[in-house]
Amino acid sequence: MHARVLLAFSLLMLGLSVAGVGFAGSSADVNTGPNARWTEMPEVEVLWTPTPIPRPTVSGAPVQPIAITSDGCCAYPGWSKDSEWILFFDAPDGGDTRGLYTIPRSGGPATRLTDRIGSFSSDWTLVAYPESERVYIERWQDGERWTVPSSGRAVHFSPSSQSIAWQIGSSSIQNPDVRVRSIWVSGLKGEDARELVTVHGGELIGWAEDEQALIVTGRLTPTGPAGIWRINIEDGAGRLLFEADRLRDALLSNDGMMLAFIIAFEQNPERNGVWILRTDDGSARRLEFFGSYRWRSSDQLLLVPLDLDASSPYLLQYDSGRDLWWTLTTPQETVLPIANNDWRISPNGRWLVYQSFLDRNLYLLELPSASKAP
Repeated sequence: MHARVLLAFSLLMLGLSVAGVGFAGSSADVNTGPNARWTEMPEVEVLWTPTPIPRPTVSGAPVQPIAITSDGCCAYPGWSKDSEWILFFDAPDGGDTRGLYTIPRSGGPATRLTDRIGSFSSDWTLVAYPESERVYIERWQDGERWTVPSSGRAVHFSPSSQSIAWQIGSSSIQNPDVRVRSIWVSGLKGEDARELVTVHGGELIGWAEDEQALIVTGRLTPTGPAGIWRINIEDGAGRLLFEADRLRDALLSNDGMMLAFIIAFEQNPERNGVWILRTDDGSARRLEFFGSYRWRSSDQLLLVPLDLDASSPYLLQYDSGRDLWWTLTTPQETVLPIANNDWRISPNGRWLVYQSFLDRNLYLLELPSASKAP
């Protein structure tokens, strides 16, 4: 009961209203070079008034999750690029050797790929990890490794694994709203490293489409507008895509074209909630439901709604192109006891893997295909 009260209080504080889904399409350009100047973002224009959202449901018999690990293993699952392998960091079945393991999606024993723990490239062939206050990148298939000039900070691989980015900030305790971070880019082996931009009260989110830009949050000057920025890789020019002082849980789609995020604790309740935004033109939409989310594709977002009346978690799917919701699973038909927001969607959008709060094992669920008709 106490947990339900806390959830209800959080929902109340967020001011989530099911009315007033908006669509914003304004942005501003900023040059962040030596003679940098910024231009105020134009006032957000509401382009249309939404109508009630239809909620067609999927058809066919419900599919139940299948356990793929045992003995309370494992956490933080991921996927291979071809969606055929599930990867996780742990020591399966009581083993004492931790590292990166993989299990065939079709079933079978776990295999340890590497004992390196760090950030991985999208094809899982490269790992960046700290060692002796340096960061090394290693190609685990042949063991070749090299250092990169990130000052011991974690690196973000570009989708093609040809470039990396990282951020360097002060190690002192500071208010997050004023913390300064410099964001750097270089080639895969650290060649041509250069500082691209400095952000105040923000951070690096990831690579945008075609690796021509980075997505960052915060301010580009101490007193400038705060929000989501698209930073051009070639010259560091910044474009303000969306203005917001407090946003969290930013999540890029696999192709970098879409960004989901949460706005909370703003005075205007119409601003609070889950938003999605295009990283090319800055058009943004606030969603009707609030909860945990993952991208199924560049135009389809899966969401586990915060539903205090539901007996267990369930899945909704949002089609951003058509502005439609589907109910993919229901608590009555599909058991989905996701632990600690630990769930991932396969790159092909067909499978979901999660850790269960019932036995701490990993489970695999084949996702229903949403109906194409309302």
